[in-house]
Amino acid sequence: MATVNPLVAELDALRVELGVAEQIVAEVVGVDPLDVGWWATGLRTPSLREFVGYAALLGRRFTFANEHGQIEYVDQVPILGDDNPPERLRLVLERRRERREVSRRAVANAVGVSPPVFNRWATGERPVPLDGLVGWAAAVGWTAGLAEAPETEPDDERPAGPRQPRPERRRPPRVLPLVAQLEQIRHALRMSQVRVAEVTGVHKNTVGRWATGERTPSLENLLDLAHALACDIHIVPLADQPQLTPQAVLRQQILLQIDLARGNRDQRTGRRVHADGTGPHWQQAADAALEDEIVADQHEGATWAHRARTSLNDALRRDDPADLRAGILQAAATLVAWLEDLDARAAGEHGDQGDGDG
Repeated sequence: MATVNPLVAELDALRVELGVAEQIVAEVVGVDPLDVGWWATGLRTPSLREFVGYAALLGRRFTFANEHGQIEYVDQVPILGDDNPPERLRLVLERRRERREVSRRAVANAVGVSPPVFNRWATGERPVPLDGLVGWAAAVGWTAGLAEAPETEPDDERPAGPRQPRPERRRPPRVLPLVAQLEQIRHALRMSQVRVAEVTGVHKNTVGRWATGERTPSLENLLDLAHALACDIHIVPLADQPQLTPQAVLRQQILLQIDLARGNRDQRTGRRVHADGTGPHWQQAADAALEDEIVADQHEGATWAHRARTSLNDALRRDDPADLRAGILQAAATLVAWLEDLDARAAGEHGDQGDGDG
């Protein structure tokens, strides 16, 4: 049975409570939406970078607390893709290990890895996995946890005192699609957030908060940001949209056929309201479908049937309405992709038959 990392479970429970869909997490962190669901079941574990980005999206920071429950380290504001939280956390733990005079071999034994592997973690030659970081912290007298991001920036490794009561929850951060696109351009141009802040006339932390969705830039900010990246923001009338690609035309045809089939169904059966019938009792089926897909990938290769079964069962295990909708959407996307492949193969066969006709 897969074991879920407690910190990942805490984030997943918070995500559901705040109503943040897995699709949003995936877009911000840069993973497949199915990965977010698999993190919650323990079938996969996020990398440390992915975990810190996930926490930042939900307004949480990585912390280390001592045996008295006092937080002795609060991570800086993680800026997705710009900063290096795994490296920063590694350095903090290595300094802690040296101060407490704990040998690397002792930490390796406590974590359950070989000394050479831990040496590579400690020197930065190999990335530290999330479970490894949690075990490393425990070996040097710390407990890894999560805390709400304060409004002010704490000093690095400054004692933060006992945990304070959580304030009233705010709207979860959401990154504007246009901001996310401009962030990608900024990375491609290798332009620092400090430079963007200078050009746009805002604080560098503000630029970072735009990227994580903690703040929403004004229209003037967006124009300045685009100008800093040598980009223009265009408003394109719907009637003047670019010519659709053949793939897009094929997809539109499929969606129209789905709409027709949906209308025919209503004519046959009428509009009916059903209970969802989904929830944790589908978890075993979801695990089995995923395992079958993984085994198939390792041997003859997964089929569309494997992909569809995995995505559908992943949706069926969910009971939160927003989460369930995101899962059904992913399953529907998989089925549409399957239809596209079938139609593309059929078009290819017809094309081969017509070759040479002039």
